[in-house]
Amino acid sequence: MTAISNNPLDQWAMRPDQQAPKKNELGQDEFLQLMLTQIKHQDPFKPMENGDFIAQMAQFSTVSGIEKMQGSLDTMSSTFTSNQVLQASSLVGRNVLVPGDTGTLEEDGTINGAYDLPASSGNVFMNVYDQAGNLVQQVGMGPQQNGQNKFSWDGTMQDGSKAPVGNYRVGIEYSTADTTVAAETLMQAKIESVNFSAQGNNFSLTTSNGLNLALSEVRQIQ
Repeated sequence: MTAISNNPLDQWAMRPDQQAPKKNELGQDEFLQLMLTQIKHQDPFKPMENGDFIAQMAQFSTVSGIEKMQGSLDTMSSTFTSNQVLQASSLVGRNVLVPGDTGTLEEDGTINGAYDLPASSGNVFMNVYDQAGNLVQQVGMGPQQNGQNKFSWDGTMQDGSKAPVGNYRVGIEYSTADTTVAAETLMQAKIESVNFSAQGNNFSLTTSNGLNLALSEVRQIQ
């Protein structure tokens, strides 16, 4: 049986792996012990002023409060990121409207989107261009109210034939009192996947036609 020595020198002589682990942080108990030791050994002819004592206590309280605040902010950040991840994941398989003017025409499909009019117009028309920039269809949509309006192209070209599968650019123009103005277009896209960064705090959306989008780019969820 190994004897236990009460000699403090024996305890100091313990091997490093047998010694109690050292703390690198100054906690509340250690701070109070230092304060009491300081008061105990202070010069009796120059005792610590009450103001100095209160200042030290206030300093410790401030540091402790900052550490707690940082912990709360870290928790809030983690919760916010989790909520964003859940929100982004719910978009998979959904159609969204995003700024842009190019859509993909699938076999027997349509290109859908919307446009914003700052004011009502009596003459709105849609121009569709192929990848070479050639105008393949122009559709008059008549008078439209201000605000967001929808458009759809079924792939029928000006000669009545069906346009081949591929990407097409859609331009919406409207007439004002003295000129023709291009409207902002929003294209419909289907979210296929959500991509997360290694840290998990950044992610992007991938559409079925290969676009990479930030969540902030989504203008409408359909």
